[in-house]
Amino acid sequence: MTPMATDPITDDLLSYARRDGDDVRVVLTLAEGTTVAGPDVFVRFVNGETRLRFAATVEDSAGRSRVQVSAPRSELADGVWRLKLREAGGSVTDLGARVLLHRDQPVALLFGKTANIT
Repeated sequence: MTPMATDPITDDLLSYARRDGDDVRVVLTLAEGTTVAGPDVFVRFVNGETRLRFAATVEDSAGRSRVQVSAPRSELADGVWRLKLREAGGSVTDLGARVLLHRDQPVALLFGKTANIT
């Protein structure tokens, strides 16, 4: 992945998460100029000691990469899941985004780092 000094890696205006049937679907539009080495890309969901990995797809359009991943809701416990990107070369990058899940509530996609929510 192209290193980015202080700029966020995701564009929070063009990214979203939602329920899609029995799955949680997350679409993250990466900041302009950020590239992802594919074709094998995974998104890692991390909640404390629990780490789950799901295959993702990457689309490039107008100089931007968009990462899409679906995860079975039944495999994700309620709580906050940090999202990390694992590229073909084995590098893992924190996406600076989290998914908040609670029962049958809508999915919330959170950005940035906070001291009280990990």
